[in-house]
Amino acid sequence: MVVVVFHNDLIAHNHWEGHPESPMRLQALQRKLEKEGLLDIHVTAKEVGEEALLRIHSRRMIDKVKGGKGIPLDPDTMLREETFSLACLSAGVAMEAVRRTMEGEPAIALTRPPGHHAGPDYSSGFCYFNNIALAADAAGVRVAIVDIDAHHGNGTQDIFYERDDVLYISLHEEGIFPGTGRVEETGSGKGEGYNVNIPLPHGAGNRSFTEAMDRIIEPIVKQYRPELLLVSLGVDAHYADRYSTLRVNSSVYLEMCRRLIAIAPEGRITFVLEGGYHLRATAEVVHGIIAHLRGEESRSEYVDESEEPPQAARYLQRAYELHSQHWDL
Repeated sequence: MVVVVFHNDLIAHNHWEGHPESPMRLQALQRKLEKEGLLDIHVTAKEVGEEALLRIHSRRMIDKVKGGKGIPLDPDTMLREETFSLACLSAGVAMEAVRRTMEGEPAIALTRPPGHHAGPDYSSGFCYFNNIALAADAAGVRVAIVDIDAHHGNGTQDIFYERDDVLYISLHEEGIFPGTGRVEETGSGKGEGYNVNIPLPHGAGNRSFTEAMDRIIEPIVKQYRPELLLVSLGVDAHYADRYSTLRVNSSVYLEMCRRLIAIAPEGRITFVLEGGYHLRATAEVVHGIIAHLRGEESRSEYVDESEEPPQAARYLQRAYELHSQHWDL
């Protein structure tokens, strides 16, 4: 079975009218799960405390989020009076999902605000605290994080860049926000080789995601032998989403997730929601994951195929050759 973790209070989080990371994201997911008869499997969570935040984030950063009232952190990220408690609650949703997984139940955390752009000492890109990093650290075991958001998880990378107890793999579009995630960024010190970036060019899609899974992601995760597998589930690489130029359809998204479920150690896997701004496409993928974990079928509406740029193969080959220096690929 599967546990869905969310909290209705997270719908109250709002940057400003018309912002892509809007309350409608969770509302659309709720409607989809209710329509499919799955809303009754959810559990709620509580806010994470400052002691846990301090294991990942600086006191200066925490106080900045805590004290924000109607001021922007950056052009895309607003601080309001309720931001701190809602960001703590979003992190608590991720941590509760991982706790359930460590007790034997795969889980999906419907987190918002998202988290993977929040680093040790900064918040940005719709993110305040790094939900998946806080959950990984709290698990206290050997963790692999696979990030399939269209945008590189610069915050997650920076948090774990010098650690070997957390493997971070990011499959993302090159050249869009936040402009990080070069293939040459492979970690440092004890973390050398444990940071795996797979940047893709504009227009890459189904074939590139599948090949990256075949040649790089699955072999590395298997060799790393984590005790827990976490997925930063961004659905903005979807062709229906206008916040990247990647062209992945729902079927390939779901196949990636099914394969990650298949290699999770003893079924210990948690999906943590990041981006994904086309409401129906995101809901379709999230529902498909839940249905698969329940042993049920799901149907996808967004299954278009498209041509990929010829340079996509070169990007993947470069990543394959570089990461082969650290892993048997």
